[in-house]
Amino acid sequence: MTRRLPVYLLLDCSESMLGKPLEDTEAGLKNMISALKRDPRAIETVHLSVIAFDTRARVLIPLTEIAMVRPPSLQAHPGTALGEALNLLRVSIVKDVKKTDAVSKGDFRPLVFILTDGRPTDEWEEAAALLRNVEPRIASVYAVGCGDEADFSIMRKITPNCVHLKKLSASSIAELFVWLSASVRAGSTGAGQDFRVGLEKLPRGGTLAPAEGANLPAAASKPRLFFHVLCRERKKYYMLTYKYRPERKIYLPEEPLPLPEGFFSEGAAPEGPEADVSRMWGLPPCPFCGAAALGRCPGCGTLFCLGEEMKECACPGCGAGLSLSPGAPSSFRGSPG
Repeated sequence: MTRRLPVYLLLDCSESMLGKPLEDTEAGLKNMISALKRDPRAIETVHLSVIAFDTRARVLIPLTEIAMVRPPSLQAHPGTALGEALNLLRVSIVKDVKKTDAVSKGDFRPLVFILTDGRPTDEWEEAAALLRNVEPRIASVYAVGCGDEADFSIMRKITPNCVHLKKLSASSIAELFVWLSASVRAGSTGAGQDFRVGLEKLPRGGTLAPAEGANLPAAASKPRLFFHVLCRERKKYYMLTYKYRPERKIYLPEEPLPLPEGFFSEGAAPEGPEADVSRMWGLPPCPFCGAAALGRCPGCGTLFCLGEEMKECACPGCGAGLSLSPGAPSSFRGSPG
């Protein structure tokens, strides 16, 4: 019986990946699966599992022989539950991977690739320690930090094997999955040994390179601020994102993104982060109705768009009547009516 090479992909599907980054990740994963299906040795040995993490962690694909894997659909949700994903990974490996016994050899040591573009929003340190300190080592773990907001100080507490994808673009994400596919194929060919992905072979200075601490920019404590805004006219949510610009020490807005149905899978929209609005410059109009100001209901916490000259309205979240105090649009004005 052929020994299996288990491969686990942990994919960050948080709100910061919404839009093109997640679409490109889905396309890259699809191409990787197709490439492995064309490789005779990979078909014999590779079994793939995909775990997504955002509000929570969930298994999109249980450990399945690569020939039978169908590419999953990736959907973004709030949060980055990396700790929950690491716990789910450890439990899955213990359950799925066959151990060597007196009768037969077990599976090869699993390969684990963690892709994330930010910081965890749950308690992750205990989960990382449990995974890292299992003896004998249950997997070879590699962490890929995507973009300029990935926190490698956290990743190195999970694994010393860290890679930096320097930008999130269609071409760079495609390059990442080509490398992942090549690494898995190499593992399937030399799986009889304790296979190790050769990070030293990645070119220094390339889009995909070994993560070397001295060469990595220090991320801001809050590199991005995410606000979920309800359009008062259309009753649809969009995401308003502010990115920190260290050279100016302010947050500037990015293009608002309409949120897909099911984005708040765990219930109501969470309240936005605490933010010093004096450091947030500019306010893009609502992508649905074009309103150029914001209000926040002091009762239910709903953030909603409104006309700049409006003096009163009903909260689109709970229906409460509100009086709107004058002020800058970014002050999120609103008080009980």
